[in-house]
Amino acid sequence: MKNIEDLYKGIGIQLNDTIDSDWDITQLNIECSDKYIGTNAKYKKNGKWKNSLHFSINTDTKIALIKFHNSAEELNFAPWNHAVYTLEKNGHFDMTFEWNQALQDEWDKA
Repeated sequence: MKNIEDLYKGIGIQLNDTIDSDWDITQLNIECSDKYIGTNAKYKKNGKWKNSLHFSINTDTKIALIKFHNSAEELNFAPWNHAVYTLEKNGHFDMTFEWNQALQDEWDKA
């Protein structure tokens, strides 16, 4: 992954390739630390969320996300440990980033 746009595109392609049925919206929740990536994906079909999308991001995307997480401040990006990637069937996407202190506290205790 060369830049953030490549990362966004790569996630979208992987999500689209994973869903083997018709869908309207798909969403990927990402939890990220300097060493850990956790994901949970779901999709919406006919107005109802299907919560059991078996999705695993590829190694290149994991590495790119961790690099992006670790260099967020250098890139003038706010620190984050939780992100949500939303993709609509028409190709429109959005990715939001946030800091979840409760999540960080949980990791610090482990």
